[in-house]
Amino acid sequence: MKDHAALLIRDSNNKFIFVRRSKNKKTLPNIWAFPSGTKELGETIYETAVREAYEELDINIKAEQILTTKELPELGSKLHFIICTIISGNPVIKDHNEIEEIEWLTFSEFFNKYDDTKIGHGLIFLRQNPQIWKEFS
Repeated sequence: MKDHAALLIRDSNNKFIFVRRSKNKKTLPNIWAFPSGTKELGETIYETAVREAYEELDINIKAEQILTTKELPELGSKLHFIICTIISGNPVIKDHNEIEEIEWLTFSEFFNKYDDTKIGHGLIFLRQNPQIWKEFS
């Protein structure tokens, strides 16, 4: 099972970056998710989060803590939801083959705007378990 970092990048108003994955992605095209990436050999999951934030959004972040972890056997992966804050930079889409769109929303705003047909497995799990994220709402 591969480890993946899901970056819960937040601002001071507890709004998070949500991204719509590119229509060209093999897995979950056009689906809303958190910025994310696969852990590489020799990396910690926190280092993965920092690398992915720079590669995908051109920002430097601090990976603060793992909020929760969810195994996704259907994808052969373990998703680590990591709370992050921006140290420097403003998020921009660096590669449109990865990300189509960025939105800053609270969890409640996001879940009111998008139903389960438009979001990834990890976000469906969080919608079903609001006790995990209620401190950020």
